[in-house]
Amino acid sequence: MFTKRFNFLTVADIKIGIDISWLFIAILLSWTLASGHFPYYYPNLSTSAYWLMGVVGMLGLFVCVVLHELGHAMVAKHYKLPISQITLFIFGGVAEIKKEPQSPKVEFLMAIAGPIVSIIIALVMYYLTQVGNLLGWPVFVTGVTNYLAIVNGIIVIFNLIPAFPLDGGRVFRALLWWWKKNLSWATKISTRLGWGFGSILIFFGIFSFITGNFLAGVWLAILGLFLQKAATSSQTQFFVGEALRDEKVENFMKKDPISVAPDITIKEFVDQYVYRTHHHLYPVTENGELIGYISLQEVKLKPQDEWDKTSVKKVMVPVSKFQTISPDTSALEALNLMQNVEPPTLLITEEKRLVGILTANDLFKRISLKLELEDGNRR
Repeated sequence: MFTKRFNFLTVADIKIGIDISWLFIAILLSWTLASGHFPYYYPNLSTSAYWLMGVVGMLGLFVCVVLHELGHAMVAKHYKLPISQITLFIFGGVAEIKKEPQSPKVEFLMAIAGPIVSIIIALVMYYLTQVGNLLGWPVFVTGVTNYLAIVNGIIVIFNLIPAFPLDGGRVFRALLWWWKKNLSWATKISTRLGWGFGSILIFFGIFSFITGNFLAGVWLAILGLFLQKAATSSQTQFFVGEALRDEKVENFMKKDPISVAPDITIKEFVDQYVYRTHHHLYPVTENGELIGYISLQEVKLKPQDEWDKTSVKKVMVPVSKFQTISPDTSALEALNLMQNVEPPTLLITEEKRLVGILTANDLFKRISLKLELEDGNRR
């Protein structure tokens, strides 16, 4: 989902980061608040005061979004659901939870936790605004607290729309799951609603654009497209997880993969292996034992005029530098591991001996066939 991510904080072992798209919204939001919102509601202040309010308001919203996502994450953590990270991006934030909840109750509590946090923040900001007005606090303080009260209220209202993957959509899925006792059916219905709500936003975006409200139209259309993509992606991710839930790596891996001896030169490796078998990564073995791997990336780092005098062993990635898995590893766990390696390939070993190789391409082909064959059972 994300392009470039920068981690800046860890809370309760949960990494919190910013996608580069958030920088765009941070600048846009600060400018909008400083040049439009605050001057309209609080006239006759200096330009520097408006910009101070704009930047503080943007940072306040930033903190509110983090707290909202931490609400989800802490409930997930309580129920021992693995959380990879929290990422802030152009449309808000997302807590990336790598496992589906084990019951409708857990799904409901996890989904509703974020809006509850936002409600609390909205009430606290509203209270501070009222206290500040009574005590005569500076307007650039009460203006920001009032803005944060309003924007958190909007976050709650928008997120509780029953359109997956919004929080309201997850609450709705939990209720459908509890009613029918069928998570697959509940996921399919809630993601369809999410896609439909995205279509409504796109329609209103086009209408706004045609009637002259260009900026609102563009943002509504972009948000609608994002929700459609997120709903489709969430449904695919769920059914992929279901397809792999009880599968082992040994059912997907290629057995007896082509391996390379460590003492051949890079030129021999390229001529005899790469140009003939066309793979991107090759295990390096010695007496049947895995000692590393060599990929096109390692080859490209070496000048071509040195290929005929440099051995594979000198440029390979040693086995101590990467993670191997066993044949009985869960296929779902392997897929999660594969998302963090480049190229997306895992080497399978038993007692240090190479027994197989698993590529993303092989895994997705098998998943695609499995989902196609089982699709009729989910209708």
